[in-house]
Amino acid sequence: MRSQRTLRKRDEVNVSQGEEGRREKVSLYRFLNKNVLQESMHAVPRDSFLIRSFLTKTVNVLEVGQHRDWNRVFLRRPEPCRSPMSSSCLFFVLFAASDVLAAPNVAIENASPLLENASEHTRAATVTVSVSPHTSLVGDPVILNASPAVHPFMLSRRSSHLWDLFITGVPKLDFEAVALYSLTIYVKDDHGAAASQSILVQIADVNEPPTFTGSLAQRDQVTEIYIAEDTVPGTIIYKAMAKDPENAVLEYFISPESSGFTIDRSGTISTATVFDFERENRSFSLVVKVVDPGGLFATGNLRIFLINVNNKDPTLVCSLFNIENGVLSVASINSTLHKNVNITLDEEIPVGKMVGRCQATDEDNLGDLTFGLDTGNSYFAVDKEKGTVVTTTRLDVEKAGFASSQAFSIKACDGDQRCAAILVTAYIRGINDNSPFCDRYLIRYTGKDVIAKGTVVAKLLCHDLDKPPTAIHYVPTSGPVGSGQLFEQVPDAENCIQVSKELDYENAEVVAAGHIYEMMISVSDDLLPSHTVTVTIIVDIAPDNEFSPKFQAAHYSFSVPETSGAFYKVGQVTAIDEDHPPNCLTYKIINGDIQAVRRFWIDPLSGMIELTTQPDYESVSQYNLIVEAVDCDRAHPRSAVTTVTVDIEDENDEAPACTPYLYEAVISDNVVAGTNVNGLKLNCHDRDSQDFEMRFEIVSGNENQHFRFDPSRGSNTPKLIVKNPFTFETGAELQQRYHLVVHVIDDNLKYGKSTKPRTGTAIIDIYVIRTSTPPPPTSSEQRKGLTIVYTAVNTYKSSDWYVPFIFTLMAIFFVALVSWICFLLWRFGNVMDSSQKMAKEVSKSKLKGMKYVTGDRNQKEQKVFTGTRSKNLEVLTEATVYETIFDGEAIDPVSGNVYEYNSRTGARKWKRLPQHQEESFENLQAHPLEESTALKVPVYQ
Repeated sequence: MRSQRTLRKRDEVNVSQGEEGRREKVSLYRFLNKNVLQESMHAVPRDSFLIRSFLTKTVNVLEVGQHRDWNRVFLRRPEPCRSPMSSSCLFFVLFAASDVLAAPNVAIENASPLLENASEHTRAATVTVSVSPHTSLVGDPVILNASPAVHPFMLSRRSSHLWDLFITGVPKLDFEAVALYSLTIYVKDDHGAAASQSILVQIADVNEPPTFTGSLAQRDQVTEIYIAEDTVPGTIIYKAMAKDPENAVLEYFISPESSGFTIDRSGTISTATVFDFERENRSFSLVVKVVDPGGLFATGNLRIFLINVNNKDPTLVCSLFNIENGVLSVASINSTLHKNVNITLDEEIPVGKMVGRCQATDEDNLGDLTFGLDTGNSYFAVDKEKGTVVTTTRLDVEKAGFASSQAFSIKACDGDQRCAAILVTAYIRGINDNSPFCDRYLIRYTGKDVIAKGTVVAKLLCHDLDKPPTAIHYVPTSGPVGSGQLFEQVPDAENCIQVSKELDYENAEVVAAGHIYEMMISVSDDLLPSHTVTVTIIVDIAPDNEFSPKFQAAHYSFSVPETSGAFYKVGQVTAIDEDHPPNCLTYKIINGDIQAVRRFWIDPLSGMIELTTQPDYESVSQYNLIVEAVDCDRAHPRSAVTTVTVDIEDENDEAPACTPYLYEAVISDNVVAGTNVNGLKLNCHDRDSQDFEMRFEIVSGNENQHFRFDPSRGSNTPKLIVKNPFTFETGAELQQRYHLVVHVIDDNLKYGKSTKPRTGTAIIDIYVIRTSTPPPPTSSEQRKGLTIVYTAVNTYKSSDWYVPFIFTLMAIFFVALVSWICFLLWRFGNVMDSSQKMAKEVSKSKLKGMKYVTGDRNQKEQKVFTGTRSKNLEVLTEATVYETIFDGEAIDPVSGNVYEYNSRTGARKWKRLPQHQEESFENLQAHPLEESTALKVPVYQ
């Protein structure tokens, strides 16, 4: 060796005393340098086998033991030992190795290959460990460097030198996952010597059953599947997936096979039939089985539920009513028959009358059904929930544009608008519900002196609106008409009345009758129930109109004071007429009252002229009226005219007026007396007086007489001047605002005093500015020996704009509040009265054992509850306001116009005349009867 090495020997003897008191062990610790041993081994000749074996064993012991727990041996190379195989070096090496112990010996006996999925505590191998004398193992052997690192093996001591290698079960043995385990068994004795031995554990393949993946992998659970009831056959609903440890081809089966489902080789489950939620089972339990080629299998549970789908139309059943002449019959129809149904109804049945009742069912039962009608028909309606069909509008076949055949469809629909429908055709049958009506209900005929025999004095034109039209009969009911009377019906024309014998104005019989005859004719139709109206005929025999009226004066003149008011009698005009009856005249003003507002009115009988309103001399001072007098001959009247002059007498009826009405001025307090206030000058006029006839007075607001007018009379434009100067410095005066009220009086007459003077008013507001401003007002101050008190006065002008504005707003608010309270009280009173009336009607006691009927009293199918009404009823009323329905018609006997009425409430309204009635009126006006005058009755449309 290049460097000198020394060998240091240190002997230590450790003597330990046991229970037996003898020496257990004496060890010599030496340190042998590994490098020295290796160099010495290379220096030994190859034929020295014994020495080389010894050195090799010693080096292995040092490598394995790591000389940590061994008895320490220190070996240093001495300086003289330069050659590794010198005698001295070899001596020390031999000396040190003479006491080195052998390592433990591990022997493993493998069992047969382990079957995969072997149970716990299965023995895989036996491990035997032998050690040198005087040594023992430290602990049990351990498993190191396992491949794979996670393994299911453990060592279990059987005896002091024998261990069994068992399976723990975690993880389980799986040939497909790990087919071979590599383990290293490591042991160590108490001298630090260690040994290890590798062992290979072979896993034998075993045929294992397949397993499901996905939701079927959990055996204790049932997989639920939901499908619609109308699913098409062949629809895939689930795919079962399984795996086989040996990757063998698997087969799938389901049971029961007649469940309506199929499964193919890939595990796909599909429907084999169409399911009906309402008629078949609503759930199915299936067992899915997967089998490998070796016959091993696994099973899974499926639960299939059907989902109810709205795939069926509802079924509609209706009972429809025929109402003919008030007799009710029932016709039933089912929507599954797909037939139309015809019903017959009388016109004018009450609005809201039930004409049918429907019921609907739905096998799907997915919600409530609703009823409805086609929107095109406005005469019928159906209750959405109850299915009752009622009329909503008056059925009137005579109404223009009304169709006697009404078609509508009754439908019952579910939430998805799957509907069942029944087509209904309602034929509306006309009834005799209209009275006859005539063109005129009052016919007046006027004849001159003599009416010849056979003269037609009246022709009745009457009609009936009912469909089909009926015959009309004319029957005299009163008056001198009929066989042997003065008047008779024309043969073959009952609607014409003629004179049966000559009528002379001077005949004693005619004079006794007063020259007027009145007859009444009854007009009726011929159906039941019959309707009748009455026509009145008046025949008047008048003398010839031979003379015209004459006024007693050709010109009349009257005077009217200007201050006269309404109803003031201006004067009377008089005319005479020599015809019979004498002096039958009517007066009227035909011209001369030229103003927009008529100021004169004449009594049509007496000829007295009166004022309707006060005249104004300044506007019109004279009126020239033309008055006409007309006699009583209605066929050929005669008339006369006269002129009436009305003079308006001037009077002092108007007060002076100043422009503008309100004046405002500002002056300073240092003005001298006689100064015109800001050049202020009134400008006043009087329509009925001269400008010099005015005088001016300040009636209020002129404190301390500071102001006056110059001149105060004889002019219409006086100036306002300062009469007395202001003395604010002395403290005698504090007022700075002056509100002067000026009266303008028109009594300053040049020749005498006016008897009725008129007074006008003007307002002047003056503000006085102080040239020397006093100190501002403060609160009272206390000084020694002196008390100074300042007083401030807050004033406002009553004529300012905000004063009347505020009062007006307050008045409007008060009136609105009172009106609203009155409206609430009126409304509350009406509600309370209606509620009390309805409560009294409902709470009337019924006879014992009376049947209480719910629904319409006219319908046949009714819910009847029999019982007594001994207990007090708690009534809950609900008032519903409907639009007034006019369900009847009648003829006004006076005017002859047709009006509609409500049979329950009595409400009425005029009805527009039919087109043919208007045409008949036009025909009558175009071709009037000869020498006949009829009383024209206004027609309200």
